[in-house]
Amino acid sequence: MRLKAFDPSHRHACVAATLLVAAMLLGGGGSPSPAAELAIEVLAGIAALIWFWLPGTLRLPIDWRLWMVAAFVIGLTGLQLIPLPPTIWQSLPGRDIEIAALKLVGEESSWQPFTTSPPRTLASLLALVPPIFVLLMTGALRRSERRWLVAATAAMALVSVIVGAIQLNAGSQGFKFYDQSPSYLVLGFQANRNSTADILLIGLVALAAYRASLHPEGETFAFKSLQKRWWFGSAAMLIGLACVLTASRSGILLLPATLIASFAIVRSSSGERGKRSLGVIAAGGFIFAGVASILLRDNPLLNKIAERFDHGSGREALWKDTIYAIKQFWPFGSGTGTFVPNFIAFEPLQSVDYSVPNRAHNDYLELALESGMFGIAILAAVAGMILWMAIQSSRDSDHSHTQSAFGIVALAIFAVHSVVDYPLRSISLACLAAVSVGLLARAPQTRLAAGKTLRSEPSLSEKVNPPVF
Repeated sequence: MRLKAFDPSHRHACVAATLLVAAMLLGGGGSPSPAAELAIEVLAGIAALIWFWLPGTLRLPIDWRLWMVAAFVIGLTGLQLIPLPPTIWQSLPGRDIEIAALKLVGEESSWQPFTTSPPRTLASLLALVPPIFVLLMTGALRRSERRWLVAATAAMALVSVIVGAIQLNAGSQGFKFYDQSPSYLVLGFQANRNSTADILLIGLVALAAYRASLHPEGETFAFKSLQKRWWFGSAAMLIGLACVLTASRSGILLLPATLIASFAIVRSSSGERGKRSLGVIAAGGFIFAGVASILLRDNPLLNKIAERFDHGSGREALWKDTIYAIKQFWPFGSGTGTFVPNFIAFEPLQSVDYSVPNRAHNDYLELALESGMFGIAILAAVAGMILWMAIQSSRDSDHSHTQSAFGIVALAIFAVHSVVDYPLRSISLACLAAVSVGLLARAPQTRLAAGKTLRSEPSLSEKVNPPVF
């Protein structure tokens, strides 16, 4: 085996990719599955220790904006756990119930943290550990090494498709990883359909970005045989079909735009011959979809999925009640992770029923309730830095445009889906978002023995032998 196989840079890429895969395997249950969350948090700590103990120069991000994003995200939640004197916390809006409860035990004059539920906020802070580590690890990798994370994302999407096929075949027997999950849908390793749809949509973009990275822009079409081109198209169609079979309405609505973006990523890096081949593959895909829709129009599962578009989701009433709760704690918020107890406490009586909402199904409203104006300000600051990195990476001739495109499209999916759901409350999806942001950051440079620097573009061996899955 070549000595280069033991290059510490490859080890760092392997650690980052392994942590990402572990997060996608174990982090799909959310707060209702604390054991799985604890496991991935421990694994993230182990991965960080391995990262620091690996031979060679310590690998850290050089883009200061990544450090700022990490500091903002951790600071927003961590500062809420600092105890405050009674004159301060008692004056915060929405604390009447907390004051009354503490009076019962004679602790109304004690120091209390900003958050109304320290255990929930601490759990939320610990849940940030894996995505923050993934963010910094991605930013510390060289440009060529980051392709491993894109490949891992695409591979996990394909594995989710395989697991989803087994779940469909199991039917009512229920091959699923979380008790609260329905048993007749493609769920992969996630607890709910919307998270699975996001995994598949982003995996589809990752597949396109990885495929495009096999032959840099301006070179001829890398896949020499038509058979291999059809393999790529078939994998994309399988992921798209699996996304439909999740029965996620938002996922299905986002699928056409994601397919177009993925096609554009691949086409932008193909030669003229490759573009013609892609056109044939795309046409074949549309024909296949049309024929399949005709043949499967009476399929019970597809009919059940279609019926979901005929019924309301009930989110409008939930959003209305969330806005009312926001007003009770505005402008400071109730604390990260405290949506459930505070929403229930202020839920109007006419809205009370047997169900217990676990989320606002709008991440922006939930952020406003839990973190108030500070959360909104930090969201704007983080979004501004991400936009800055995206613009800079798209203009930088040394930047991998396929990686930038993947990051931008993936973050757009998260931003749109957050209007009707809570994708970033899942560790799996939060780690994917972290990778997407990290891919937009400036990559470290490789230092030569003579003291000169060389940008970390793929070596000849890496171009000939890219990471495979």
